[in-house]
Amino acid sequence: MFNQPTESAFGGFFKPAEHNGHLVLITVVHSIGKKFDTLRNEEIDQADVDIVDLDGDGQLREHVNVTHKAIVSRLTPGATLILGRIGQVPTKAGFQAWALQPFNEGVDDKKAEAWVNAHKPTFTQAAPAPQPAPAPAAATQPPVNTATGEIANGVDLADPAVQALLAQVQNGQTPPATQPATGNQPPF
Repeated sequence: MFNQPTESAFGGFFKPAEHNGHLVLITVVHSIGKKFDTLRNEEIDQADVDIVDLDGDGQLREHVNVTHKAIVSRLTPGATLILGRIGQVPTKAGFQAWALQPFNEGVDDKKAEAWVNAHKPTFTQAAPAPQPAPAPAAATQPPVNTATGEIANGVDLADPAVQALLAQVQNGQTPPATQPATGNQPPF
């Protein structure tokens, strides 16, 4: 009657110890902020990211919290496609801290590129800034006035369409009226 909960690929915390030495791709950094850590009794940096472990299961995890300073300090809000290896670096106090370290160029970047190309339809990037709507196309003057046969300035007389209109006017035929294209109609 009831199903057991499944492990979600959304949310949660990033645990570097589970990804030590692994190549990770942060597809987007949603935000960076501060949160109060009761164990440390201080505010710590926190990043909300979409991340995939390319040496692990290769599954995209969305809105994962990253709270390790040496990882968060390498990120900026809105950044996309950040590639690195999870490892440890010594701190001034002599301890080891989890960090996002550089990737191996020529190998790791090829692996990440293959993952991105294989998963393009399944993951999203930060939405680009909205672009203003294109201005409606201005009504253009026909190259040939079909009533008078007058040719507009700057018209290429060698253009086959212009030559066809001129032939129709000379033969006393009225070409079919064309409607100007609008931005909402498909081009076919």
